[in-house]
Amino acid sequence: MAKHVEKSKKLQKREKAAVAAGRGRGVLDLPKAALERVAEGRAEREAVPLEAHGEWAAPEDRPDPVGVLEGQDAARVPELVPIRHGRMIVSPFTFYRGGAGIMAWDLSRTPTTGLRVQCCGDAHLSNFGVFAAPDRRLVFDLNDFDETLPAPFEWDVKRLVASFVVAARDNGHRPKDQRAAARAAAASYRTRMATAAAMRFLDVWYTRIDVEEKFADLAPTTDKATIKAAQKNLAKARRKTSLGSLGKFATKVDGGYRIKQQPPVIVRPPEFMHAEAEQLVRQGLTDYAQTLTPDRSVVLDHYHYEDFARKVVGVGSVGTEAFMILLMGDREDDPLFLQVKEATTSVLAPYAGASEYEHQGERVVQGQRLTQAASDAFLGWVTGTGERHREFYVRQLRDMKGSAAIETMPPERLARYGEICGAALARAHARTGDAAKITGYLGDDDTFDRAIARFAVAYADQNDADYAAFTEAAEQQRIVVERGV
Repeated sequence: MAKHVEKSKKLQKREKAAVAAGRGRGVLDLPKAALERVAEGRAEREAVPLEAHGEWAAPEDRPDPVGVLEGQDAARVPELVPIRHGRMIVSPFTFYRGGAGIMAWDLSRTPTTGLRVQCCGDAHLSNFGVFAAPDRRLVFDLNDFDETLPAPFEWDVKRLVASFVVAARDNGHRPKDQRAAARAAAASYRTRMATAAAMRFLDVWYTRIDVEEKFADLAPTTDKATIKAAQKNLAKARRKTSLGSLGKFATKVDGGYRIKQQPPVIVRPPEFMHAEAEQLVRQGLTDYAQTLTPDRSVVLDHYHYEDFARKVVGVGSVGTEAFMILLMGDREDDPLFLQVKEATTSVLAPYAGASEYEHQGERVVQGQRLTQAASDAFLGWVTGTGERHREFYVRQLRDMKGSAAIETMPPERLARYGEICGAALARAHARTGDAAKITGYLGDDDTFDRAIARFAVAYADQNDADYAAFTEAAEQQRIVVERGV
């Protein structure tokens, strides 16, 4: 993030004059065209006042939340649906993680601006984390794009900020600490967007949150316990490589490697189906390679197919098809694990419009490439060749991917994490949206922050009610739940 410098009194006076003129803080040096976009963004408040974002009350025609989930379940692998329910029923926060489809409808009924960006579509706080950039440095960013789609920027912000209140409640934090975490995330988004508005676009495009640099910035103002916990998580992430996965997920058999079964989470096809399944996977790999750039496909050519298995992943995505594929190089210590994950229509599509990409796997990949400053080198897509038409995207299974331990965060640490996530979301949005317009709309005070925090508290109440309905449906055996998987 940009370093702030102390302003002279003269500059502060000029800045106040600019704010009064509708230009907004931090954009004094923008060219005229950009200042005009700031003014256009500010004018958007006439249709959607900032205070309006604090509103949430369930409309009378709101769909039954359990029914929304059942509708999604109908298109999923039947034997995996109870696992999805079991992962969602653990707590209100895990329910929230799986309820992107529920919230998508709700967001479409809230006051909505015309300021669109490439949205994540499911920007809750657990969908941020660290991973390795192609240059092998750890970066912090959004890391889940199953629901990505162009949509109003505030939909992502509301899902993110509400997730902090839901998580804070799960952690037993006081109401004022819940609100503090929400405001921290919203304020960080707003101020980081203002920074982006004052930057050259190429600088915005290349900006990323480098973990080592972030540590250096935070260390002087962060308690030792937080730093120690973060360093522990980073060390764990650095071990999550394809080589580290070889011992965890595979075993040596007859001179080669086979993926270990861990039913029902990791399951290899029955022996009588293995030859046919293997042929389909090999063909799929060939098709997938065509979606890579030539330099990446050259790398893939150095690896040969070894084995594959179905692997259950995530919370909300459980029940969609997902596979892990083991490729090997010429050496026994040179594996490459790929994850092949089914891509379905974004939950935002009914409300924000269909994707320009007909292939849902390509939608995910292109959305990720647009949003992330440094994406997985092996992102690609492929179409399934089974009985049902299924579309997939492909990425590395583990590439130093790590996430924060949300459930152990005390209030101060959760608020600090909110600042980091808010900044990361603003950086992502500034790549595809108009940072100047969004900054003009958000303004230079905390009106937006306070409104979004009010929404977050109200929506956390809604999530609690939906979770209660979900648990009641399980008790009444309306839905089948398999816990602990």
